[in-house]
Amino acid sequence: MGDHSRFERPPGPDRHSRRGRIFVLTLLAVALVVPLGIYETIPAKQHKATAPPPDPTSQAVHDLQTSLQQAVSQLRALQQTVSSDRVEIKRLFEDVTALTGKLEALQQSIASAQQAPAVQPTEPPRQKRATAR
Repeated sequence: MGDHSRFERPPGPDRHSRRGRIFVLTLLAVALVVPLGIYETIPAKQHKATAPPPDPTSQAVHDLQTSLQQAVSQLRALQQTVSSDRVEIKRLFEDVTALTGKLEALQQSIASAQQAPAVQPTEPPRQKRATAR
């Protein structure tokens, strides 16, 4: 247990060196944050004015990317339209199928009514014979 005392440091110098490191790190952080804060307060137009103009190749790539994004958006809209049209077509197909079934049932009903034997009237009343007087 006496060996632990050899590895322990005296409290005085260690505390001062830690405080010094924390102080230096705080000053460094402030030194980095202040210019960043000042840069962020500069209006956006000044940021753009300092940027070099894009070269034609990068501008063309940017234009192609924009066109591609527009095409993808249009394609998605078209897919949604096609999907909703498919649902509508399916519903209409089911309606037509139901109406066709009803029409066939009505035609069969009419055909069976026409084929039914006509009701034969009862014999006509016999005429009374005139009796000779």
